[in-house]
Parts: sequence; structure tokens; C-alpha cells
Amino acid sequence: ACTPKKASWRGASVEGRVASERMSASLIADNLLRPFQLERTALRGRVVRLGALVDRVLTRHDYPEPVGRLLGELLVLAATLAGALKFNGTFSLQIRSDGPVSLMLADCTNDGAMRGYARYDDAGVAEAPGTDAGALLGNGQLAFTVDQNQSGQAYQGIVELSGTTLTDCMQTYFRQSEQLRTGLKIAVDRVEAGDAARWRAGGIMIQRLADEGADAWSDEQLDDDWLRTMLLLGTATDAELVDPHLPPERLLLQLFHEEGVRVFTPLELRFGCRCSRERVETMLRRFPEHELDDMKDDDGDVVVTCQFCNVDFRFDDAQLARLHGRLPN
Repeated sequence: ACTPKKASWRGASVEGRVASERMSASLIADNLLRPFQLERTALRGRVVRLGALVDRVLTRHDYPEPVGRLLGELLVLAATLAGALKFNGTFSLQIRSDGPVSLMLADCTNDGAMRGYARYDDAGVAEAPGTDAGALLGNGQLAFTVDQNQSGQAYQGIVELSGTTLTDCMQTYFRQSEQLRTGLKIAVDRVEAGDAARWRAGGIMIQRLADEGADAWSDEQLDDDWLRTMLLLGTATDAELVDPHLPPERLLLQLFHEEGVRVFTPLELRFGCRCSRERVETMLRRFPEHELDDMKDDDGDVVVTCQFCNVDFRFDDAQLARLHGRLPN
């Protein structure tokens, strides 16, 4: 599950972790979720770094840059929030709005498979008064859902869209609904890699949790720790959050070395679309044949395109007949 668990090196501090691996080729810098704790405070957090994963999601549909940045931010949020939960299934964030970007979805399974999708109007995006979330989304809601595989139970929370970024929206939710102090810093950008620019994304979330022994601190100390940590978090630059040559552990050390940083076992993240030809066949069997005839393209085939990975599944007349048992498999 996406829950903090002590690493095989027994929860060594970041200083010890980085020193012990200084002679290795590199630390894992991409496509991971790394929980951490600031030892001199009652604060915990997660750092997320997305490389090839976010680039694959955003380039599959060749999103306009403002849409790509928005979806990249949602992917980072999905990973950081999933990292705070213990579940066996899928955590998803979904936005529906009346703006040029009318739908966005990002989800993360408990074993780190991620995917994302955005539906938008080209002309509306081009004519929008700005490129931030407020201009592209307009009025709408952000829903987060946890679907448990085994129990079939689901939990859902909904928050109204507010602020100029999705980060603002989530901070408003935690402050008003959960009464949980939450600090967030997220960056999404294109970074030159060889002869091309690749999408990259990164983020840090810090929260003050009730079970972190906060009773041992006075209210004044808790407030001082929080303000100091937020100031330190604010010094993280967008370039540092997405830097492929700056492992997340070293970034945490740069930001919070005076607080004492302890990191925990990372969750490796990967692109994981759950589409398959078998699933599409199951879906098509639900349609009567005359409705399938209406779905055919100019070549006489039924084509189903996965919204997430943009892969086409094509079915000709013979394949459709087999689905309905008119021809043997």
C-alpha cells in the first residue's frame, strides 16, 4: 500500500542515506513517491518526482501546454495524496467544470500505476483569459475517490474549485474540511533532454498529523515549527522540483537539513493504463448488432480509442460477428 514503511536501511537519516550511496551511479530521481519525516517537528510529508511517466501521459494526446501543465499538476496531487492513505485499490482525482477544460482525471493504484486524461476545447483554451486553473476550469468540482479492490467499498470527497491553481484548491479543502495544516509546492515544466524537451513534474506535501506526537510540543512551538517549515518549503524552486539531476533525497536535505530529515521506503511510480482488447470486447458485447453498425467508420470497422493511452482497438465485421457468436472464435 501507499503507506510509509521503514526502509531496508532502517530509517537512516537523509544525510546517512546520501553518504552511503555517494559512490553509486545515482539515486533514483524519477517516477517515485518518497515519504519523509522532519524529526525535530511534528511534521511528515511526501516528495514526488515524475519523469518519463508524466511525459508519456501528456505527449500521448499532445495537449496544449496550459492543459499539459494542469494535468501534470493533477498527477502530482494524485500521487502525493495517495501516499497518505492505506488502501488496496485505486485513488483517483476527477475534475468536472464549465470551463474550456471540462474534465480531468488522474489516478494512482496502491502499487504505483498511474494514468491521466483531460478533455478540453481547443478554441476555448486559446481564447481563455489566462492559463491558470481558474481561467481554464471556471466553476466546477474536484472529487477524490478511493476504490477498494477486495471490499468493493468506496470513499468520496468533493471540494469546490477555488483559487488560481489546483494546489490552492486542495489546501482550501484540507483547511476547511479536514482542519489539517497542509503545505504544498508543485512544479510542472518541459526540460531539455538531448534534442527534445520532455515533460517533468515534482512536488512536496507537508502535513501536521495528530498521531505524530504533537502533545509533546507546546502550541507555540508547533506554530513556530510550521511557519519555519513553510518558509523553507517556499524556497524550493520550480527548477529544483523537476531537476532530473537532483534526487529527491538531496532536495529534502537542501531544504530541511536543520530539521533532521528521515526518509522511508519509496513507492516506484509507473504509467499503467488498464485498457485491454478483452475489456473492450466485453463492453462491445453489451451493444445490439444494429447499434454496432451505426458505430462503424468509413472503412466499415468499429474503432474504440482508450482516452488514457490513446490506443485504438479496431474490430472488422468478422471480429464483431465472433463477439456475438455468429462465427466461431
